[in-house]
Amino acid sequence: MKLLDCTYNPEVEKILKDIQEIVYCNTDKIFVNGERDKNDFHTEKEYLDIMLSKDENKDHEGFPEIVYGTSLINREMKSYENNIFEYNVPEELYNNCVTKMSELCSYLGARNDAVMMYYPENGFMGWHHNANAPGYNILLSHSEDGDGYFRYRDPITHEIVTMPDKKGWTIKVGYYGSFEETDKIYWHCARTKKPRLTLGFIVPDKNMWEMMIEDICDYDQ
Repeated sequence: MKLLDCTYNPEVEKILKDIQEIVYCNTDKIFVNGERDKNDFHTEKEYLDIMLSKDENKDHEGFPEIVYGTSLINREMKSYENNIFEYNVPEELYNNCVTKMSELCSYLGARNDAVMMYYPENGFMGWHHNANAPGYNILLSHSEDGDGYFRYRDPITHEIVTMPDKKGWTIKVGYYGSFEETDKIYWHCARTKKPRLTLGFIVPDKNMWEMMIEDICDYDQ
């Protein structure tokens, strides 16, 4: 995974600013999936070793199994106290998020199957590898204070690398290998102390991926 140091295209920057304002003004209305863990367990090596063992036994699909956060463009019905059922994302917020992600996808020429993930304080996504959804990836993350990180296991050296967030938006790009690409299986996780947003794209075509990166970054400035 590579962190890009670039100035954002003004059109992309405007959409990103709209997204962060829409989400951060409505965090009190979001039902967060999962629970906080202790001692950062699900983003540490002990949990990674558990997942590696599951993967050897073909018992890990690829998507994250443990998360403390919410997908804002995939509504789910949740049970609250007194057996009251409501969606985890209120309808107006959901519609606004879908509209803005569609706008971003349209500008970048991407398929509308992107991910928009909200992490609350102490939110996280446990170790997983996405080998069931391989391809070139683009991750746009927003951190209010830079108090989070993206962590991965190098597919070749098996070194665990932590990439700290920066305040504001950052862009990371890389490749998720398939189950057949054993030298490209990309274990990764994320954690934050303060609210964090991540927009994710998986692109099957390398040329399209490179064009999307060029559209996001304004290299002419």
